[in-house]
Amino acid sequence: MWCRNVMAATVGILWSVMGGAHAAENAPHLAPATMRATGLDGKARLLPLRASRATVLVFLLSDCPVCNRYAPEIQRLEADYRRQGVDIDVVYEDSDLTRTQALRHAKAYGLTCGLLYDPAHMLARQAGAGSVPEAVVLSSDGAALYHGRIDDRFQHFGMANPAPAHRDLRSALDSVLTGAPVAVTQTPVVGCVIPKD
Repeated sequence: MWCRNVMAATVGILWSVMGGAHAAENAPHLAPATMRATGLDGKARLLPLRASRATVLVFLLSDCPVCNRYAPEIQRLEADYRRQGVDIDVVYEDSDLTRTQALRHAKAYGLTCGLLYDPAHMLARQAGAGSVPEAVVLSSDGAALYHGRIDDRFQHFGMANPAPAHRDLRSALDSVLTGAPVAVTQTPVVGCVIPKD
């Protein structure tokens, strides 16, 4: 599985080099309707949460090394923004991962935010997510305000900078919380590709 993700990531990087990333940056942002999701507890949820100032979906694959490197930052985001009315959910996209295995992964990596289960990739398709770790920020009325990477720590697959120069997801959330328009609504993601199965 990991090998398949590495190969998929290589294809994704080639796509970016050939101009795909430029196209994504200039594409109109999404405005999804209410989406149905399932938690790792088996309970159905409607997204975005109307009571939240924003809902963040962070799509991941449990065996993607880039996703696992971002687990501490996802937890920091959850801790920093939860008290400001932002709901942050990790969405497991592994098609061959059971709920029990996903819960075990979340515990191992210290993920205590909302945990969603999307093995058929229906939520990913609705949100327009094709790679991991990919973040989608939704307003309380369902408009997509940001779509892309968490930050720019990874410029290439397997090559991480000591610290990011741009914390894109944090910048987007800060803009949403102050009522300002999000300056950069789309960014390319370096990681693994969500399977099409």
